[in-house]
Amino acid sequence: MAIISTVADDFDGSTPAEAVRFSVAGRDYEIDLSKEHRAELDAIMAEFQDRLKKFTDVARPAGRAASTGRTPARRSSGSGVDASTVRLWAVENGFDVKDRGRIPVEVMDAYRNRGKKG
Repeated sequence: MAIISTVADDFDGSTPAEAVRFSVAGRDYEIDLSKEHRAELDAIMAEFQDRLKKFTDVARPAGRAASTGRTPARRSSGSGVDASTVRLWAVENGFDVKDRGRIPVEVMDAYRNRGKKG
């Protein structure tokens, strides 16, 4: 014995219909639609995407940090100390350091040993 399943449009019960998946604002949906209702949904989604283009052209993909045009946050020198703090200390203690780039090893050593008596 065979089982025959018929998918009907969720709006008006017409057949044939197909399951259609779509997402809006991060929420996923599934609905059974006839060809006519599918065309209507496609037109709405196309208009929606077209109207959002102004925003999607400048938006970043989810999960990535924002670029604000401001100076980046302070970065560690890789040794667990704040590079800006080391640079400030170095200038106050007579070392010649640049505003950007790698901090010289001798400056890092002096900073680490600043509290030690020798």
